[in-house]
Amino acid sequence: MRIAMILACIGVAFVVVRPLAAAEATQPAASFPKGTFSLTLDGGYASAFDSSRATVETASVGLGYYFLDNVSMNVEFSGYGIQQPGPDAVVGGGELLLRHHLWNIDRFSIFADVGGGAWYGTARFPAGGTNFNFSVETGLGATYRLRDNLYLLGGARYLHFSNAHLEGPKRNPSINAIEGYVGVMVTF
Repeated sequence: MRIAMILACIGVAFVVVRPLAAAEATQPAASFPKGTFSLTLDGGYASAFDSSRATVETASVGLGYYFLDNVSMNVEFSGYGIQQPGPDAVVGGGELLLRHHLWNIDRFSIFADVGGGAWYGTARFPAGGTNFNFSVETGLGATYRLRDNLYLLGGARYLHFSNAHLEGPKRNPSINAIEGYVGVMVTF
């Protein structure tokens, strides 16, 4: 239920804030125009705030396409190292991520993103769960243009892993964490 509320709030932000940001007279032309592609490389760290006591380290590569000005659909492939009670897990998989640059001011942009994916690990994660899990994530971030088409990228996201009751409710523990990440993005 909490995840549904978070996703609904992000959805409202995508619908409501876009017209407000477009109406600002001081806002420059779109920094990420429709038809632009992006390549991102980033790394992050998360510490669970639930009973799983897991820490998560991640490295990701992603390809995005701006299907509207300042709004992109991204495919990301990631590797995670999960340290947890019991055996640690190395996890790989992919996700779809929707990103909306809400404000573009000079060299900066502030964005919101939301996404989800599927993952497989070398051990059950969290401990007592399954090797196969799904994820949901949402958060805020910023870019800083270093030079034409090269951006520093960073942000924070709520991250959730669970198997969506694939093997019943007794075998569906979850990892809930706040992830910080930093990386670079190239547009072309």
